[in-house]
Amino acid sequence: MVLRLKVRRGQEDGRSYFQSYEVPYEEGMTLLSALQKIKEEIDPSLTFRHFCRAGICGTCTVMVNGFPKLACKEQVLSYVLFGEELVVEPLRNFKVIRDLAVDNQAVINKIKELRLWLKEASTDPRIPPEVSKRIESSADCILCSACQSYCPQVLEREYAGPLFFAKLYRFYLDPREEDKSLRAFQTVKEGQLYHCLSCNKCNLVCPKEVEPATLIRELMQLMDVGS
Repeated sequence: MVLRLKVRRGQEDGRSYFQSYEVPYEEGMTLLSALQKIKEEIDPSLTFRHFCRAGICGTCTVMVNGFPKLACKEQVLSYVLFGEELVVEPLRNFKVIRDLAVDNQAVINKIKELRLWLKEASTDPRIPPEVSKRIESSADCILCSACQSYCPQVLEREYAGPLFFAKLYRFYLDPREEDKSLRAFQTVKEGQLYHCLSCNKCNLVCPKEVEPATLIRELMQLMDVGS
């Protein structure tokens, strides 16, 4: 059995083209292992990112037939059995460096700008169980950028995007956070919370079921109550 792939190749200058490959199927093959086989045995020039290979780091996210997927978790057997050609492209809403590798520096910069880490108000590390339950899904975000790539509003210059609101939600509700007023300002003003279209597309593609759109709606309710 053979896996057929059509991979978008391209560089920073914006020029791109599709290149087709055929990879012999192996039991348990994922899209990432297929890409690795291409690079090792067929075309060493193919560029993509990967790291943990276990669906934890979020590094290998690519577009698969128009949807963002973790390449390391995407099983390819069904595509092989139905003879479907797999179209693999770099994430949308990001600048392409080469082939399937995109520039995520803007995400890193925004994380720093919004201070997406905890600044504790006390040395008490405990979180009430009911709060822990509420922030559990937010804490599961692996920064894979699947939601950012599928959000139709991300290219709106002032809209931070679902990835950042999913993280902000956790820090706003965490009782250990020192500066709640700063979090509220970041959420509404700097992140432009109310620019969200509530289309739920980010919920549909999150590989960790964080449901950013749901968290955004909850943030809106929290901001309205607090205002």
